[in-house]
Amino acid sequence: MELLKKFEAVAIKPDTRISDSDRIFCKAHQAAYDNAKCTLQELLCFWEDMQNQQAELLTGADTSSTFYLTSRNNIKLSKEDIRGQVFSLHSLFIGKLVSFFNKTYHLSLSITDIENNLIPQGPEDRWTDDYEDRVKAYTQAMQDLSLRYTDILDQIFIYTDGRDLSAQALHELKGKCHEAAWNISGGQARFTLKKCTLLLNGYFCSFHDRYGGGHWEPAEKTNDILKGIAHFETGSFSCIPHSISSIISAYNLRSDFYEFVGCKKVLSLKMYKNQRVDIKFSTEEHARQFINEYLGAIC
Repeated sequence: MELLKKFEAVAIKPDTRISDSDRIFCKAHQAAYDNAKCTLQELLCFWEDMQNQQAELLTGADTSSTFYLTSRNNIKLSKEDIRGQVFSLHSLFIGKLVSFFNKTYHLSLSITDIENNLIPQGPEDRWTDDYEDRVKAYTQAMQDLSLRYTDILDQIFIYTDGRDLSAQALHELKGKCHEAAWNISGGQARFTLKKCTLLLNGYFCSFHDRYGGGHWEPAEKTNDILKGIAHFETGSFSCIPHSISSIISAYNLRSDFYEFVGCKKVLSLKMYKNQRVDIKFSTEEHARQFINEYLGAIC
């Protein structure tokens, strides 16, 4: 009895891993997912009953039980369609929530990995003796599956190693910057620091010369580093200076030199035909701080 009282005294608290607005979003989709599972199952039963009635009425008439239900393509419906939609609800639910957190917190969570961890996998080898039994077991498992949004959150926080989502976003950003700036296999830096200028050496840009003209294109790893620089400048993922974002989103830049207008920590970017890119900071201290925090070492 004493133990029971202790349990009763514990208040059920909302999941503190996410914000109130995130929780509202998750609960709305939880309710819609649950409702769809229920109503689609009702539709399946209703549809089967409709077909059975038609089959009974058309006995001996050599006419399909769906003749009056789906003729002329006005309605496209079948037991297989409804059951397939029921099965797809799990992927839709996971995909919607993971995409929401990816977009909101600038993450790169894998929808496929989370689906594989939460949704039963169908049998593959159809030539085994027990294939039909495994199909029945899989079908039953898919029908019985009822996901909770907290199941998806659990998978997300396994991926983040327990970091909150904002911290994970910064962790991923810095990881991409480090990967871009280092030759991981050889353990060699692709950058050097010359006073207050960061020199990115290697394939960090390309020049495409066509018909006497041409355009510049930053490499993908340059864009990763520029995203880190934007965060270093503003401390925000959503507030990216236009002078930086316009370079990240471009693939046909006409000039080899760009000033970062309105920025205080970083001043400009210069591209060279030998594929080097220079990024100039306002002070050497800012340059070294960026290298320490985002690239992972002091050169």
